[in-house]
Amino acid sequence: MKIFPKSSISLVPRAPHWIQNRQSYYTMERNERVDEFDKKTLLNILKKISSYDLRTYPDEMENYYKLMSKWLKVKKEEIIMTNGADGGLLTIFNVFADVGDEIIYLNPSYAMYPLYCKMFKSKPKPLNVDLNFTNKTYFQKLIQHIKKNKPRIVAVANPNQPIETFLTEDQIKKIAILTMKKNCYLVVDEAYFHFNNISAIKLIKRYKNIIVVRTFSKAFGLAGLRVGYVVSNKDVIDLLKSIKPIYELNNVNLKICEYFLKNLKIMKDYINEINKSKKYIYKNLNKKKINIFGKLSNTFLIKLINENETKKIFDKLLKKKILVRVMNISGKKNYIRCTLGSLRTTKILTEVINRNL
Repeated sequence: MKIFPKSSISLVPRAPHWIQNRQSYYTMERNERVDEFDKKTLLNILKKISSYDLRTYPDEMENYYKLMSKWLKVKKEEIIMTNGADGGLLTIFNVFADVGDEIIYLNPSYAMYPLYCKMFKSKPKPLNVDLNFTNKTYFQKLIQHIKKNKPRIVAVANPNQPIETFLTEDQIKKIAILTMKKNCYLVVDEAYFHFNNISAIKLIKRYKNIIVVRTFSKAFGLAGLRVGYVVSNKDVIDLLKSIKPIYELNNVNLKICEYFLKNLKIMKDYINEINKSKKYIYKNLNKKKINIFGKLSNTFLIKLINENETKKIFDKLLKKKILVRVMNISGKKNYIRCTLGSLRTTKILTEVINRNL
């Protein structure tokens, strides 16, 4: 028997992470929380989870949506919980991206945008972004790119990674108006919102084509839970709900996310630690005249002289059990991206880099 998918789906091979046992490393390569949660937080979470949560299906989604609604200051009908931010993006593509539809996204950016284009046989229309882009340059080029194409979806990470382009609220409004005229959805991926407070959520009532995607993985540090959410007007959310599973989250995820929403100080304290780390990085790596990029998220990008020096630094960090990621920017592999953590872990990272330059 020949095995084949439906006509709108393509086979997309997927590779595992290059290191399988990461627990003994400083995990600074995937934009996750770097530092462990304290024992008190873990014990408080465990106290919330009961045998009932393990043996039954979720029955408190309504209360959870009310909690999310209050926190986000939107109606609960304007939210859908998803399996991480990428699950939200997958649902959006599944509902709105048809075979042959043009999809605009940034390059380089989140790896799932081109994968979903390939998966759903849409036409990728990436806008190449550059480290030299100012906010004005980026905005103008994005407007031009939208005008010269016929996109069904414009998906922008705001701020973007690893090249940190961003849109202001006023710029998002202008793009929303332009994309509405083209009968196009504007997907704003706000994975890093809590590090910069630039958001399109307050615009969803006025601009019916705006869809905001967020995650609990970054500022909350809960990447292992795979919890995200989408915020948009009720009509869009109803369409997304039409293909959702019976239960968006499991009981354990519900209890853990609820705990963090009721104890926002944990998230805010970690953001404060990351802000301290940013100041430390810029102050101490600048002494070596290293080009550093990134101020609006929990990551930074450094540019080294050449690929040999990049490999040397990467290997030295790996030897010290520090995982970072070598990035190919504009065809050159002399960039390293690191995730920021507490000041303590950032000092360890900085010391290794400075000692080997």
